[in-house]
Amino acid sequence: MSQKSFREIFLDSILNFLWRQWSALGVLGEAQTKDPWALDPEPMLLFTLEMGRYEPRLFDELLDWLVVNGSWMDIQRMRRIMRGKEETVKRLVGAIATFLTQETNERKWGNLAKLCKTSGQETPYRGEPLFYDKDGTHHPISDKPDPSFISCGFNRPQVKIRRMSREVPITSQSTIRFLLRSLFGVGSRAECLFYLLTHEGGHPAEVAKAVGISVRGTQDALIDLSRSGLVLTRIKGKRKIEYWLSQERWWEFLSKGSITEIKKPLWIDWIALYSALSQIWSVLNEVSREGISDYMRSSKLRDALEVVGSEFTRSGLDIPSIPGKNLRPQEYEKAFESFIARVFGG
Repeated sequence: MSQKSFREIFLDSILNFLWRQWSALGVLGEAQTKDPWALDPEPMLLFTLEMGRYEPRLFDELLDWLVVNGSWMDIQRMRRIMRGKEETVKRLVGAIATFLTQETNERKWGNLAKLCKTSGQETPYRGEPLFYDKDGTHHPISDKPDPSFISCGFNRPQVKIRRMSREVPITSQSTIRFLLRSLFGVGSRAECLFYLLTHEGGHPAEVAKAVGISVRGTQDALIDLSRSGLVLTRIKGKRKIEYWLSQERWWEFLSKGSITEIKKPLWIDWIALYSALSQIWSVLNEVSREGISDYMRSSKLRDALEVVGSEFTRSGLDIPSIPGKNLRPQEYEKAFESFIARVFGG
């Protein structure tokens, strides 16, 4: 299979996957999902801004969703996840934050926009094209670009919001994060509780790394939660304090039912997973450059895929085997393509 078609298959699979995930959160669309995992809006947003440049309708439906449901977003957590991201991603976040500052009354978007905009850097009037066709051809430059996006260096026609997105349906295992945020507020407490609901327990440092918030913020949240008597502590491993809770009691409360009737959502480290998928996409866009050998290309794909595979495997999902390292570059790419299509193709 040609490199071009391999890239397109990956792109189509990922875009269909993102449509399913956002549709489960209320985005207008026909995609349906019965995926068994809990969704994570902050890393999903950052990854969608990257990949949505090749699917303008998904990009704009995401903007529509943020106008309706943006109050659910944890800006502090998103800022931490953004660390180490490419400047382009930060400018994309700055553009949507600037747009949402005009569309909503939430101060947090204005603060985020200021953070993402490079101080003192002049933005060309015409900017770079925001959208691309799937083959990589950029969309025409607009003579009347959207002011929010041009302020961050992106050229696109003016955004038209229809407010067709539904409010997040907090009725399924996939939206448990939103249920916790409605009960405990948007922030570290909700994230810590979700981790403990899907793990046997955790030290503050490992919880912080997994959920993408600071160790100090995690520790403070866990200490406060433990004062309720419903989040417990115990000594485990070199006298470190581990936090845990009675999952049976908590799930019965959250689901309003019996533990025997509950199908708990699966935990996936979406921060690591979306980062790995982003790396794969970068590699696929590099293959047209001269000087990159088949070995180097397959090596980079293998490194990124190991993270993707390990995250799904740790969750307990039944997925196809990860392509073996003993495959030749051409064989590896075919196996890799099959893996991506089966896991993300729906």
